[in-house]
Amino acid sequence: MLYSNHVDSITAAGIILADVWNNKKIIAIDQLGDEFLDYVQDGQNIEVKEDGSVIVL
Repeated sequence: MLYSNHVDSITAAGIILADVWNNKKIIAIDQLGDEFLDYVQDGQNIEVKEDGSVIVL
């Protein structure tokens, strides 16, 4: 999940509970900025590095 600003507390809780209840990891990266999310289109591939950086492929 990619967010332009800070992830809100309800969404953060859902991400944590998905891991606790269903053993499913959800990657969420926030503070990417509006320009980044305007650039990324549906269906594009992205790569998330270990340091949290996001690269559009």
